[in-house]
Amino acid sequence: MDTRPTAIRLAVILLIGVIVIAGGFFWLQKIKADDSAPVTERMVRVHVPKGATFSTLAASMGVATDTAVAILASSKKIHDLSTIRVGRELALVYDKPSNTLKKLLYTVDGEKKFAAQLLENGQWEGSLEAIPYDVRQESVEGVIVSSLYEAFLDNNLDVRLALLVAEMFAWQVDFAADIRTGDSFKVIYEANYLDGLYIMPGKILAAEFINDGEVSRGYYFKGEQTKEGYYDEQGAALQKEFLKSPLQYKYISSGYSTARVNPITKKVSAHRGIDYAANYGTPAVSIGDGAVTQAGWSGPYGISLLVRHNEMYTTRYGHFQSLAKGIRVGAKVKQGQVVGYVGSTGQSTGPHLHYEMHKFGSYVNPFKVEVPPGDPVAEADKEQFTSAIKNFQQFASLKQSYK
Repeated sequence: MDTRPTAIRLAVILLIGVIVIAGGFFWLQKIKADDSAPVTERMVRVHVPKGATFSTLAASMGVATDTAVAILASSKKIHDLSTIRVGRELALVYDKPSNTLKKLLYTVDGEKKFAAQLLENGQWEGSLEAIPYDVRQESVEGVIVSSLYEAFLDNNLDVRLALLVAEMFAWQVDFAADIRTGDSFKVIYEANYLDGLYIMPGKILAAEFINDGEVSRGYYFKGEQTKEGYYDEQGAALQKEFLKSPLQYKYISSGYSTARVNPITKKVSAHRGIDYAANYGTPAVSIGDGAVTQAGWSGPYGISLLVRHNEMYTTRYGHFQSLAKGIRVGAKVKQGQVVGYVGSTGQSTGPHLHYEMHKFGSYVNPFKVEVPPGDPVAEADKEQFTSAIKNFQQFASLKQSYK
């Protein structure tokens, strides 16, 4: 039997199969190449480990010493990379074809990144870049059982937003002493997203806080003639000249009195200040802007501080464990700035902050002082302010209707 036609047919079939397979292979190769469009950059990310310096971290990532020195030099006047902090992200961007380092990124804070860029002349240039967040308007609300912080924590809300709420109403509510079970809050704020993921809260746009039945509301506003800040519905500034308290404390261990038994001398004497019991190291802040006129050891006050706010008011802070960095005579301080840390130096029986307020050089009870308000919304900005309030109120009503 002649088997040649069969053999020929088999050979043809095999040849066609090879052609089809080969064609399919080349077709697949072409699709693969299209799917993997040329990538020109490669990024290496790392979080700054404990104990690392920029130089040691750069070396561990394979950056040449002279390159690291040049990048460090480019950062000196913008954001000194010698001060990198544990946990912050540092990223190296390479040109993929040549494997040349072309950019370095370091997260300065929640808003900015430091960028060092390799120029065509081989020099490195530093700059600050805004983090390109997707900003969304969102809202939260809740009822307090024990504290504002725990209310956010128990409801899986971002506790960083709780701190912003406390800062916003710091002149209306003492969040360490005045909070009551049943107090409530509503907040409209900017939520920052990156690559579709929630990162952090931005500024609060509007908020309501009900404390022991008393309602406080505030709205973010900045006008042509109005300073950026928070204002109530009538346009009065929430921010006042002084904070209600210089720290977050456990309890008031001794109030303002003209006659009390001194716990050390055992004699009856005046106590013209407020003692706030708190843990060692608790940060204390200046209740207002001012200049430091005394800093360091001062007899029975131990390590203490005197801040002159204006021609009328001066405040004293005593028994510190230590003063904050940069706090010295002549230093300017801002409202809410940390000035020292709670201790028990001088005549003290335990960790606490002794706080005094002087008016024209005479002692006054801080709890009875009528604190001057900040500047209100300028008359020229009133129409714009009213419109902004209505927008926030409409947003809150819309959110409520979906519940």
